[in-house]
Amino acid sequence: MNSICFHDVQAFIFTELKRSSMTIYKRILFGNLWRWWFFTLLSVFLMADEVSLQETVVGFIGGSAVLPCSSKEPPLTNQGIDVRWRNKYKLNVYDIMEGKGSVEEQNPQYNNRAETFPEEYKTGNFSLKLNNLQHTDAGKYLCYIISEESEDWIVELLIKEHPERQLPDEGTKPRPEMLVMIISILCIGILFS
Repeated sequence: MNSICFHDVQAFIFTELKRSSMTIYKRILFGNLWRWWFFTLLSVFLMADEVSLQETVVGFIGGSAVLPCSSKEPPLTNQGIDVRWRNKYKLNVYDIMEGKGSVEEQNPQYNNRAETFPEEYKTGNFSLKLNNLQHTDAGKYLCYIISEESEDWIVELLIKEHPERQLPDEGTKPRPEMLVMIISILCIGILFS
């Protein structure tokens, strides 16, 4: 009888040790896995932030849209400013060279439609305004800020038809005759109850 109890106790202890070991192992594994995912995702987000920033802008046919692009560290003078705006096909949309706008190598489809804000260069704002928007303007635009620490911006331009004046939905407003009928039914119900 003592040998059976001893074996039962021994089996019980072995089972408990195995269970507690697995619990500790699972805690360590889960904790390490959690930390690994956290640091991996953190580093990906930090690298993505440094490589390029992405924005989405919505414009309407015939209207204008401002595509944002700004430097984290504004330049001290206009002399060191070089910025290149390119479309999804790498065509020249607009250049800022030595702090001055340049359309010398601009693609003809952007002639007299692209402009920047020279008074904003010193604050690090190199945003581009596209006028008279067309369907063909839709897509990604790249802003390359060339300096000691180069920066890239990706701006997605979505083009929509010009919004028409929308009338309120007639189905959501109660009609006066329906309102009178509902009130009448409620009053009759109250009187005869």
